[in-house]
Formats: sequence, structure tokens, C-alpha cells
Amino acid sequence: MFSTVATMVALCFSTIAEFYTFESVLPDFLSSNSISIDIHQDSTQNQLVTTKSLIEFFANQDTNMIVYKNYPVSNGKAVLLFGKTAFQLELVSGRSFLPIDFEQQAPVALVAEEAQDRCTVVDGNLYILHENREYHVIGIYRSLTGGYSARGYETLYYVNMAVNLDAPLNGTFLLDAGGASIRVFEDFSLFLKQTNPELQTRAEVHANSTVNNLVRAITNSMLVNLIFVLTAFLVLLNAFSITYYWIEGRFKEIAVRMIAGGSRSQIRRMMLRDYLAIVTCSYGLGAIISFKVIKSGTFPFIGTSIHLPAILAGYLACLTAGAMLGWISITIRLKKDIVRQMRG
Repeated sequence: MFSTVATMVALCFSTIAEFYTFESVLPDFLSSNSISIDIHQDSTQNQLVTTKSLIEFFANQDTNMIVYKNYPVSNGKAVLLFGKTAFQLELVSGRSFLPIDFEQQAPVALVAEEAQDRCTVVDGNLYILHENREYHVIGIYRSLTGGYSARGYETLYYVNMAVNLDAPLNGTFLLDAGGASIRVFEDFSLFLKQTNPELQTRAEVHANSTVNNLVRAITNSMLVNLIFVLTAFLVLLNAFSITYYWIEGRFKEIAVRMIAGGSRSQIRRMMLRDYLAIVTCSYGLGAIISFKVIKSGTFPFIGTSIHLPAILAGYLACLTAGAMLGWISITIRLKKDIVRQMRG
């Protein structure tokens, strides 16, 4: 019973650690100065900011820049590159984007090895379908995390954003101009409002701090961990009864020690020490089970890496809960007149 709870707790903390790992390393070659921009405008309006306007604006900025449009459902990104950037995929074959691709509005794409099954072959060339348009695959790259992630933390393909120039700007965009990101965003925001005063925007600076990363990791893994917590709670409902029966099983030992002159505080410390030893052994067994579950890849959202700090944190949580539960159970039992019960 205790090992089941320990397994759920270990998996819960490991999931948070896995999400934190991804949060602490900004994906897609973005720096800690990058900005996330949510743009929304009604397509029925007359004055619309289009992709063409966006490209013209950023092309006039005298700075190195990465601009993405995020497509979370398909796990892809449209990309624009200006100047020398950190966008350097580990290519398995083919080539990366060139400035001429953006200048000529070439419908080209880069695809991860894991996403090749999404592509179709026409005359010996690979094509990937994005937003009802086929893009010629010019390069295959090795994914950043070395494997497909069901949570969508890695990008499975990149397409040239400078293709559908008449498309109205809507969705989430990522801007990274290094230290100039704030200035460029402020100018861009002013430009958007001048073109379409009714356009709505919301921006977030990617503050890559430990606290922010941990908060985001807990928030993003909340739904997954809710399953583990509920399971552990349902099992834990019987833990009090099990603890009580364990104490009752040592009734005669407790009585003998009290008759021999042992104080209640001494007996309580002895019982609590033994109880925490059981909790520790149970957690050790639960940790071993959780290791096997993680390594098996049964739950992709947990990942396949063992995070020892998370396992230790889970142990401390179980130890604290066990100490409280054991203390309450033992105290309740010691309040009874054990010696009189023993004598009958």
C-alpha cells in the first residue's frame, strides 16, 4: 500500500522535473530576451495587418532577428530569419534556410527525422502539407531532444513564413532580437496599431528564471499530476487504518515497555522511528517501480530520464507525511490506558 503511494509521488515529482527541464532551456534557439506576442484581428475588417506588412517591417530593422509563428496543434513553426542568428539545426541531410528563400518567397521547409512520415514523395522530392499548402522539404534535421515528445515541446517542422503574404496576422508569434527585442517589439506594436487600431495584442517576455520556470512546469504538468495525486490519495485513505493495525500488532510490546518503566515519549520515539523506517523501505520499493515505469516509456509526458533531485523531493514529502500520520496514530494509541488493558 505504502509502495503504491510512493510510486505515484515519485512519478508526480519526476513529471514536474521533466517539464522544468524543458522550461529551463528555451527551445528553437531563442534567447532569454525573446518575446511571445499574441495577435488577434477580425478578418472582416478593412484595414488588416498581413504577413507582407510584418516582413516589410522587420526587414527594415537593423538587427539580427528570429521571428516565428507558432502552430501548436501540428507542432510546427513558420520562420523568418534576418542577419546572423542562432538558428542552427543539426542537419542529417539537405540544407537550411537561405536569405534567398525569404526574398523569393520560396515554399520550402525543414522537417525533423521523426516527422518524415507526414511527408509525401513527388518525383523523388519530399513535400509537407502546412495550412493547405505544400512545402518542398529542403532539409532533414535531428530533433533537439532526440525523440518525439507527446507534449509538443519540440518543433517537428519549420516552414518559410514569407509565402502566404496576404494572410492576416493572427496567432502567437515569437520575436528574438537579442538585447533589442523590447525596442523592436515597441516599434512593432506601434506599427500594428497605426495600420489597424482595433487590433488586439498581448506580449510576454520570456523571463528564464528558476522560479518562473518552476511555476510554469507545475502549471503545465498540473493535469497529468492530478491523476497521480488522486490515485495516491485514494490509496492513502486506507493508510491510517493500516498504520493503526500496525500499532495494534505491537500492543503487547508497548505494554511490556510501559510496565518496565518506559515513558510515553520514549515509546513514541521508538515507534515513530520504526514507522519511518517502513516508510523509507516502502519509498525505496516505490522508487524502483517508478524507475522502471519511466524507463519503459509507458507515459511519454514523463520522459525517459531519471531526475534524482525529484526522487529525493518525493521521498522528503513522503517522509514528512509519514511522520505526521505516524505521530497522530501513535499518540492516539498511547493516550489509552494500555497497562490496564494488558492486565485485563
